[in-house]
Amino acid sequence: MKKKLLIAVIALTLAAGVFAQTEADFGVTLNDAGDGVVITTYTGRTLAVRIPATIQGMPVKEIGERAFAFINATDGITSVVIPAGVTKIGNEAFSTQQKLTSVTIPDSVAEIGSRAFSGCMALTRIVLPKNLTVIEEETFIGCLSLVSATLPEGLTEIKSNAFQGCEKLTSVKIPDSVTAIGGSAFQNCYALTSLTLGAGIQKIGYDAFYYCPNLTTVTIPDSVEVIEFRSFDDKPTAFRGCAKVNLASQAALKRRGYTGSFTN
Repeated sequence: MKKKLLIAVIALTLAAGVFAQTEADFGVTLNDAGDGVVITTYTGRTLAVRIPATIQGMPVKEIGERAFAFINATDGITSVVIPAGVTKIGNEAFSTQQKLTSVTIPDSVAEIGSRAFSGCMALTRIVLPKNLTVIEEETFIGCLSLVSATLPEGLTEIKSNAFQGCEKLTSVKIPDSVTAIGGSAFQNCYALTSLTLGAGIQKIGYDAFYYCPNLTTVTIPDSVEVIEFRSFDDKPTAFRGCAKVNLASQAALKRRGYTGSFTN
């Protein structure tokens, strides 16, 4: 009886992905400055990952390119806590981790690479760090379950395709510090209903909010100088496919130079 109970406990433990995490679970290298650790790979079996603040007695400062991307051995990590002191998350660092539901990013992080969280289809919420100034291309593209994204004051640019295809994102408040939104940055955000553009925004890229069919309210400041055209058809398409945008918002956009369609 005891033997059967022990086997059952072990089976449940394996199913839950509960294993003791050690420094040996992380492949590492020295950073360029020679004063900290760059995590290059993860080989552990723990699905809820807590990255250590130090490895081999040195501070962890970077999550390297593709460090956690495309990992199949663990059947997909479910959560990540990044320690204070990390300053950079590399390109595609967590790309395609389809079971990843939560990420804790400390304010020490000042750089998040392109496609860092692309294809993380179970990720529901993200709070971006206060020191981040740029959201790179395709950072959250294809995060189908992302409901909310908190953008920090001090952010200056949201690059192209950053949140494209975030189908469940319901509202976005762009901080006053942001001056530019890239092409297709929020394209195909089907659940988006309200948009508040901060007082500093100057440029909106082509297709930035293309086909957000439930968008009804857009708050746009007088600071907007450019709503980009597609290179091949001379028509602004930033809000095309946003057929539910109310008349007051349409009027405000037209006053800022938008001459494109709100329908398909």
